[in-house]
Amino acid sequence: MPKILIIDDNPEILGLNASHLSKEGFTVTTADTGTKAIALLKQDPYDCIILDIMLPDTDGYAVCAAARRLTGAPIIFLSCLDSPDDKVKGLMIGGDDYMTKPYSLKELSARVHVHLRREKPKAIYTSGAVSIDKDNRIIHTPEKYILLSQKEYELFMLLFENTGKVYAKEEIYNNLWQSAKTDISTVAVHILKLRRKLGFAAPYIGTIKTCESGGYYLASHQDKPGDS
Repeated sequence: MPKILIIDDNPEILGLNASHLSKEGFTVTTADTGTKAIALLKQDPYDCIILDIMLPDTDGYAVCAAARRLTGAPIIFLSCLDSPDDKVKGLMIGGDDYMTKPYSLKELSARVHVHLRREKPKAIYTSGAVSIDKDNRIIHTPEKYILLSQKEYELFMLLFENTGKVYAKEEIYNNLWQSAKTDISTVAVHILKLRRKLGFAAPYIGTIKTCESGGYYLASHQDKPGDS
């Protein structure tokens, strides 16, 4: 079932929307602050987001901008702010639709259905028990979801698609980093971050190993002698 995240600080509106969409067959999660919403988005992927603008800790525009760095899911603004400028700002910052309060619950669910039909199919790479959402940089394992940053994802895919192949630190740097603002030490930093994020998933994706030469590779089974 499609997963919907509803963000609103009004408990009555939150409850009505959640109840209605649940009856429509959606799996609904709610958040009453922007902070909670972003934390939820970092933990799990959602198929659609319904977002109020007036929140107690921030505004919906900031939440939308942060969400766009985590997901490509449709975002529907649902707000009492009804000026053309408010609507344009919401759409320009990354929203896909804008509804004003008061509104019809039937129209809300209809718009959710429409956006889910329009959403382009996600690019999914599957290998054994692991599937990778390439659009949103999310690794799915039987235990949990793992959300990667852009560079973490690029590094992971380089190693994952070439399991067992050793890459020198310089080779990784030249492949993934072109910016003069970084130096080769960023490779080791990103390897450390990946190991922390992927440690529990070793039975499904393998383990990132360091060679005596200083290179890295993804080991799917037994370690090579002298590697760590």
